This record gives sequence, structure tokens and C-alpha cells, in this order.
Amino acid sequence: MMMCWRQIFQAVAGLCVAAIACAQDAPSLHVTAKLQAPAQVQVGATVQLELQVMTPAWFTQPPQLPTLELPGAMVTPPSGQGAIVHEKKDGVAYSGLRYTYVLSPTQAGTLQIPALTVSAQIGPGGVAATDSSEPFSFNVVAGSKSAGPSGGEVAASQLTISQNYALAPDPLMTGGRVTRSIMQRAEGVQAMLLPAAALNDVPGFKRYPHEPQVTTLTDGRGGFVGGQRIDSADYIPSQAGEVSLPPVIMHWRDNASGQLQQQELPGRTFTVAAAPVVEQPFSLTEDLAKLRHNLRWVLPAASPAWAISAVLVLLLAWLCWPWSRRCTRRLRSWAMLVRDRRRAGEPWHWRAWRREATQNTAALSAFYQWLWRVTGAYDLRAAVAPLGEPASEVAATILRQAYGANPGDASWRHRLAAASSQWRRIWQARHMTARAYALPASLNPVRNPAYTSRDMRKRGRL
Repeated sequence: MMMCWRQIFQAVAGLCVAAIACAQDAPSLHVTAKLQAPAQVQVGATVQLELQVMTPAWFTQPPQLPTLELPGAMVTPPSGQGAIVHEKKDGVAYSGLRYTYVLSPTQAGTLQIPALTVSAQIGPGGVAATDSSEPFSFNVVAGSKSAGPSGGEVAASQLTISQNYALAPDPLMTGGRVTRSIMQRAEGVQAMLLPAAALNDVPGFKRYPHEPQVTTLTDGRGGFVGGQRIDSADYIPSQAGEVSLPPVIMHWRDNASGQLQQQELPGRTFTVAAAPVVEQPFSLTEDLAKLRHNLRWVLPAASPAWAISAVLVLLLAWLCWPWSRRCTRRLRSWAMLVRDRRRAGEPWHWRAWRREATQNTAALSAFYQWLWRVTGAYDLRAAVAPLGEPASEVAATILRQAYGANPGDASWRHRLAAASSQWRRIWQARHMTARAYALPASLNPVRNPAYTSRDMRKRGRL
């Protein structure tokens, strides 16, 4: 039993020793944060927070930097390219990268810098390592009350201010312009914190300001150096004579002493000559008048009334459009009905037969259609039978000639046309409605079917 516990103790001790050895062999990561600032940091000043990431081995991947957000300060993160640094700690050589955060306090008080955690892959196996910097704080003081009229001057250790005048044309004349540019260049100050130059309105000039040119200055490798701002405006003289642009005073505070500094940019006086009068080769007013003369439209006095009438007519047509469509459909239907009735009537077929009779064809389709319309029969013999023997003999003779052995003889067509005219009068008389004062049908031999043509001839001889 004692031997068993001794073996277990030896195994656990061996594992602990191996773990300690592995921990000592694993590469380490050290992160430190340091503020590069004067003893007294003022509102509007720019300070640099340096973050060093060191290791005794090497980086297989770039370190992952944290995002820094500080209430009461404007923070510009590193550009991503760190400066290479080397140092020794306890006899161990370390190498790493230094990253710079640019801080610009915007209000007085204590500014807390939290612990910044950095992760990286280091060593031959790309071991993931993480370390954090120590948190710290620093005080920000407000500027002096005598800092200037605005009280919001930028704090800088070195500020260079210059100006430039550009005349167009030179010498200046009315209608030309004077471009005044003021450039501020400050080391260690962000460009967006540089104040705007006071290029105000000046009597005798019309001012046209330009957009400011704000540029961040770097060392060529992405490292922050400072900022630059160029303000410019065009001043156009409104009259000839001597005009002047006033001096401009720029204020800032010294970072080290906190004292107000100022620089006066001198003004300048210009002699403005009158612009020469340029004679036009032709009268522009007369030329435009001639061009417009051919394009001039003369509207009659009654045109408004015509326009109103046209609008009313169009409105009425639009309102009556559904009703007019219904009326049009009804009129079209009525016209087609009248046309069909007319074509179905006996007069229309009679005219068709008369046209066919004048043609040298053997067809009698139009004749038989008319015959059916006037008598109700399709057979010529049956149709003329009530007219007596003479009519039947004439019909039989015409049929023999039409369908006989000599079809080239067309004289039967003329005989049929003449006979059909006589038969038509008789048939129409028989179908005619008697007038109220006419004789009864029984006393009219022509309209009495009981009488034959032979009886009528006999009565005529009597």
C-alpha cells in the first residue's frame, strides 16, 4: 500500500516539474503604455500615448491592437506601422514594436487610460499570447483666462504661420481678385484642431471664401508628426482707387508654459485701376432684337376665346364619350339591318338579275333568286303557270333554248329579260295591297285567280 502511494506521488511531482519547465520555455509577451506629454497638459494640446509590445522571441503575425475610446478626448489610432524597438530586461534581450496613439483633450479634468490588451502569435510554433498594460491617469488643465478673445486657442509646442497674396491680374484692376491664403503648420497637433483664420468681410471688397485644406503631417512611414491647415479667400475690389486688407492676428498657447502666444500677419494696400472700356464690334442688343424678330408670334385677340371653346369642346366630348360609343354601336347595327333588309328585298335582286341579263354567261343564279323573292317558287314553269298558257309557252321556249343543244345562242337571255319585266308587273299587281276605295278582288279579273287569261280574252271579245 505504501509503495502504491509513493508511485502516485512521484508521478504527480513529475507532471508538475514538466509543466513548470514548459511554462518557462514558452515565449512571453510584455505590453507597456507610456504617455509622452509635458508636466502640465492643457485643453487643446496634443499628447502621444506610446504602446510597446515586446517579446524575447519573434512575431509570426502582427499584434492585434485594442480600440481606445476616451470620454473628453479625441483619439487618433495608430496607422498600423509600428517602430521597431530593442531592449534588455534582466539580461534577456527583447524586441518588439512601438505604436503611437494621438490624444487631444477637449475638456479639463482627470483622463483615465484603461488597461490596453494586446494579443499576438509568437515563437516558432506561433503560440498565441496576450498581455495588458497597466492603467493610469493624468490631469488636464484649462487654458488661462487671458488666452484670447475666443478662449479656444490650440496648444502647441511649435506653430508656424505664414500668408500669401496672389493678384489676378497684376497690377490689380476692377473686376480682378486678390487671393489671400494663411497657412498654419503645427508639430504634434492634429490638423482638425487648428483654428480657422479670420478672413472676414472688408469694405470695398466682395469676399468669396474657399474650402479649407486640412492635411495630417507624417514622417513618411505613417508616423504622426503634426497638422497643417490652409485658409484662403478671394477679395474682388468693387471700385477703383486704393483699398486695403487689414492685418490678421493668430493666437495659440505654448504647451510648455501655457502662456498666450500671438502672431500678427500684416495687411496690404492695393491700388485698383479702372478696367478699360472695351468697344464691342457690334451691338449685342440690336443683334438679339433681330434674332427675336423672326421668332415673334402675334396671337389674335380672339385666341383666348378659341382656347376656352376648344377646352370646353374637349371636356364635353370626354363627358359624352360613353354615350356616343353606345349611339355609334346602335347606328352601326341599324345600318347593317337596313342593308340586310334591302339586300333581302325583291328590288335589289331584280337589279342584280338585270345586270346578269346583259352579260354573256350561261348562269341564271340571279334570275332564280329574284324569281323566288317575287313568287316564292324556284321553278320557272311553276311560277308562270298561274299566268296562263301564253306565259307557260314563252317560259318553255326560253328553257329549251337555254338548256338545248345550241348553248352558244344568247338571244334567249333578251327574251327572258323582256318576259320577266312583263311577269314582274303582273306578280306585283297581284301582291299589291288593295286601297280602301278599290274594287273587291272578286270583281277585278286581273287580281282574281279564278279567271284565266283565256277567260279574260273572251270577255274582252264580248
